[in-house]
Amino acid sequence: MPTCQEMEAIEMEAWQNMFDIAPATFRKEMNLYYEKTGGGICFVFPKYPVVHFNMAMSFGYAEPISEKLLKQVEAIYKKENQPVYLIQHCEHQQPANAREIFNSRGFREAGGWERISWAPQQVAAISSERKITVEKVTKETVALWEQFILDLYQYPAKDWLQAFISKSWHNFIALEQGKIVACRSVYTGKNDFAWSGVEAPVPILMTNDLEPDRFLWKHIQQFCFDIDIQLLVADIEKPSPERNTPIYRFYADLGFQVEYLRSLYRKE
Repeated sequence: MPTCQEMEAIEMEAWQNMFDIAPATFRKEMNLYYEKTGGGICFVFPKYPVVHFNMAMSFGYAEPISEKLLKQVEAIYKKENQPVYLIQHCEHQQPANAREIFNSRGFREAGGWERISWAPQQVAAISSERKITVEKVTKETVALWEQFILDLYQYPAKDWLQAFISKSWHNFIALEQGKIVACRSVYTGKNDFAWSGVEAPVPILMTNDLEPDRFLWKHIQQFCFDIDIQLLVADIEKPSPERNTPIYRFYADLGFQVEYLRSLYRKE
């Protein structure tokens, strides 16, 4: 069974690639970059101070989390005058008293995301009364996909998304009555692992209508099965301590299993 570190590594790889493929003019204009330190990585997007794009991850593997390491992370964001950022942490990362170290540096736990995984297997046919179809985004439809995402998120990311038509990114749209109603992407990387993100709208956080996403997932699962992906990982962005809310049942029905909670730390 893949380790926590391996599952986190595929997401880190996806985010690195996401930043790498951004057009050079966009990276320069937005000062978009990442910096590695202490075995982890800090993603920096100072011209767009939203925590999701100012994220530090994969610490506590190569070396334990320490006050020294957290000072290094703080310095990276401080030099860009970026006070809003998050550090991901899960129980498998070292040391065992990481929470105390975070607190000593003025970080508090600000929610979390549940890591889920799916080991590819035969995908059952989908049954629904709704006429939803799924298509892979192509050069001919990338502008429509891009506009759908930008309209929902209001990201200053014009032309960045068009770079996602690449060897490693596979982007899918769900259509109903001729219109895009949801989308989701999957990044395929090293060790035949895959990570899914760039979803819109985010299940439960942005919509309670999970049917379009169910169609997307079925299509993505079949896609991953067909290309011999070994493990597909994703997130539940609205976790529950009891793990018994509709979103958990939704993913269980799709064959996903819950791996661990990733706490998100931010400055007070």
